[in-house]
Amino acid sequence: MRSIEVALAGVADGELLAEIMAAVGDESIGFHEIADLVTRDSVLATEVMRVANSRYYGLAGVVQSLQFACSVVGALGLRSITLSELGRRGGRCPVELNLMSQAIAAKAGAVAAAEGLDAQVAIAAGLVVNLGLVLIAQQDPVGFVEIRQLPLLQREAFERERYGETNGEITMRALRHWNFPEAFIASVGQQGDDRLGDILRAVILDLQELTDWDIVSS
Repeated sequence: MRSIEVALAGVADGELLAEIMAAVGDESIGFHEIADLVTRDSVLATEVMRVANSRYYGLAGVVQSLQFACSVVGALGLRSITLSELGRRGGRCPVELNLMSQAIAAKAGAVAAAEGLDAQVAIAAGLVVNLGLVLIAQQDPVGFVEIRQLPLLQREAFERERYGETNGEITMRALRHWNFPEAFIASVGQQGDDRLGDILRAVILDLQELTDWDIVSS
């Protein structure tokens, strides 16, 4: 049995990204100061601007300043984008996982908004819901290929035998390591009885049926 590391130690520019994560979690720090930090990492700044201008928020082409972009995606969105970037820099990230996460975020945000829920939180959740699979793909590429080849119903058992936990549980462990709110973690892990968790589960299953991507969170 092998353990999947969630601390992402030794990642390029990891200290700066960790500093940004901490700043976003500090309610005394405003978006102006956070934007100043994000500016120091051009790749992260570009991703924040991309997400803020995406169809997720209906502001395509409107968001032109990084400070405004930070406020548009919100604190949880910033933390999710930063953690996703940390994950990508931890090693090769399969393109299909990145595309799937973006698709989940977009659809979860739209469904949440239609139901009167916080679209920012739903988008943030969608962006990190497959983090466990990203970490598996980077740290155990052979195992990732085996997971991908298995029928969906057999993946959880395989993951438990190989890693001692499912990819969804790895995601939750990573979010706890980075001090995300427990309610958010429970929703991302689809644990308990909350509407956001239900939306994520339904969106993942729906996207699996509509596309040929078969990599989804267990």
